[in-house]
Amino acid sequence: MRNAPVGRAALPLLLAALAGCQSGGGAATDAKQPKPTGTPVYEVRLDDQLQAASKATTASGSSAFTWTLSYGSAKGTAVDRTTGTQDYAKKTARAERTVTVPRRFPEDAAGDLGGTPGGPGAPGTYLVDGNDVTYETRKGDWLRYSASAPKEMVDFYDGVLQYAGDAAPYGRTLAEVVRHADAQKQPAKGADGSRTYTLSVPPQTAAAALPVRLENALLYNDDAERVPLTVVLDGEGRLTSATADYTPALKALHDAGRLKGVTSLKAEYRLTRLGAAPVPAPPAAAKAAADAEKAVTPLAQVAPGACGSADTGLGGSLQVVRVVPCGAGADLRVFGQVKIKEKLRGQQDPDALATRKARDKCERAYGAAPKSWTADGRPAGGFYTYGSAANSYAYVGPDVDVDGTFTCYVRTSRD
Repeated sequence: MRNAPVGRAALPLLLAALAGCQSGGGAATDAKQPKPTGTPVYEVRLDDQLQAASKATTASGSSAFTWTLSYGSAKGTAVDRTTGTQDYAKKTARAERTVTVPRRFPEDAAGDLGGTPGGPGAPGTYLVDGNDVTYETRKGDWLRYSASAPKEMVDFYDGVLQYAGDAAPYGRTLAEVVRHADAQKQPAKGADGSRTYTLSVPPQTAAAALPVRLENALLYNDDAERVPLTVVLDGEGRLTSATADYTPALKALHDAGRLKGVTSLKAEYRLTRLGAAPVPAPPAAAKAAADAEKAVTPLAQVAPGACGSADTGLGGSLQVVRVVPCGAGADLRVFGQVKIKEKLRGQQDPDALATRKARDKCERAYGAAPKSWTADGRPAGGFYTYGSAANSYAYVGPDVDVDGTFTCYVRTSRD
């Protein structure tokens, strides 16, 4: 290898350096100046500060968090609370979730938030690793939900996968809302340098922090009211708390058949130990988690007479269940699968009519089912339907074609 002549190489470089030091500089020289690595949160435009705060929080490295949804009613308040730690760089999190429902809380609303009135409020543990989520069941075994599963399965358990967040490793919190919020007035400044922002956000933006079934009820409702939001940042511009009052959006949720009997809905997200909250290593049992693609079954595919467990991490949703032996550990027993396929003429609410027709068919199936399939049902003599129908409207006229599958089942005693 030949050595380059040092003297000839150094002279042009030296001249270039001297030229860069000349007064006046010039546009070409200015363009080469190093750019700042980041602008402090409070120095960016007001309507960009909350997005900048989301980035500053991520840059802290880690945090401990508490996420609470409180559903008020005339019969008490149900609380859905999650606590945990998250590592922003590794995109990992460990979280413990508990849903506590008062005994007299409206039953349909309890089902919407993934609990039962007077239920035990048993905790569920979630581990987030990138886009995958692993869930610990009440029995102590684990299910792994992977975003790389076939699309038809991902659609079924998307409610679990959305715990893998975008704004933070653990998702479906107000962190997802703050990232897209635009402050419109100057924040109040605290003695410690913190800032408190008060604003409101469109319901479609606020919906990102709610359970999937509630989010879907708000996403396409143009009449829902805006949601008040309060955000607190520390002196460095990092998120420390956010609260939202979803009560103004309850009418839209009620109109969609959700949270009937709930009179208030409030959310609170708090971060502590920023930069000093390591995520514990997954337990050995979690590393051997069962693949949810093989371990869970769509409820519509459960054979009549078979039993299932809704302990899947989906927050009470029955889109998929684990098929288990009947008896202890089973939440439900299927006694029929019914189809609704017909043309409804001039119906204003085809969804409600399809559900009613499905219930009529389930009632007949209940009467014809072996008594051993329904004897353990709770409440005695009662049954439930689960499913939905797709609607196709004619180009002219009010007729609508309805096509759907509904499952007929009874609820059974838990452990």
